[in-house]
Amino acid sequence: MDNKSLDVIIDKLPQNMRDPLERCKSSVSDKVTEISVRADRPICLYFGSKPLFITDKGCLTDTPLADGVLILNAKDIENTLLRLCDYSVYAYQNEINSGFITIGNGIRVGLCGRAVIDDGQIINIRDVSSLNFRVARDIKGCSSELLSKLDPLYGVLICGEPSSGKTTLIRDMARTLSYRYRVSVIDERAELSAYSRGASGFDMGLCDLFVGYPKIKAATSAIRSMAPDIIICDEMGDKADIDILTTSLRCGVAFIASVHASTIDDLRSRSATAEMIASSAFRYIVFMSGRDNVGRIEKIYEMRGSYA
Repeated sequence: MDNKSLDVIIDKLPQNMRDPLERCKSSVSDKVTEISVRADRPICLYFGSKPLFITDKGCLTDTPLADGVLILNAKDIENTLLRLCDYSVYAYQNEINSGFITIGNGIRVGLCGRAVIDDGQIINIRDVSSLNFRVARDIKGCSSELLSKLDPLYGVLICGEPSSGKTTLIRDMARTLSYRYRVSVIDERAELSAYSRGASGFDMGLCDLFVGYPKIKAATSAIRSMAPDIIICDEMGDKADIDILTTSLRCGVAFIASVHASTIDDLRSRSATAEMIASSAFRYIVFMSGRDNVGRIEKIYEMRGSYA
């Protein structure tokens, strides 16, 4: 995390948490991957899979029982949510219903609480009890080694557990490839580009950005109007995504995407991801090492023909 990202998070938190974070900012900004706040529980700063806790003096400790450990109450969580929504919860209702809000610098804030259900659909989340700030990183050049080992025009699937660096990697792939090919980016959550008010918060090179579009509509629009060589999309894995891959293959457009999966067996065990691979849309299957080795490539598989 850079200082800019941490500043964005600090600005949204209650005052009693801002000052301690400011004190330790310089020592944690390049290491912390997530910050979680839960009602009436100690605030957690995650460094990979390891949680640390922060005191009111800005000190980090590995025990939640240490003196002065910061704890936010339900009212603090409510006020933080209001700040995240710029005091207009209604304007962010669709994102809230999906379980996250994207704020400045591509930071995604997950949330949970009491779901309000209507006809089987979530129409609101009330009494929010947890907020998880997941930080988007922009590391220029981090995809260079991977791109030197494959041909992106044959399709690439980036696999890894949450917080393993998938989004950071494909962001840099998009930027780098946009200077060689025509690249359309489907940025459904505005997390890849940190898009706001017509501009990207991150350098996206010469990419054409489809922000907030449902994936299938973005892919169809891109193919019809932007003539891409490559479409890049974060976090696929649903049955509906098969249609996107089929459409792109039929039109001769390569696809680069990411999914949550830690092993080949994990991909095989889920019908949607197994079908994605069987579509032959991806010649290269890339696995990240995990959240304790963020951004590191563990293995690259080169598939020949259909995958079964």
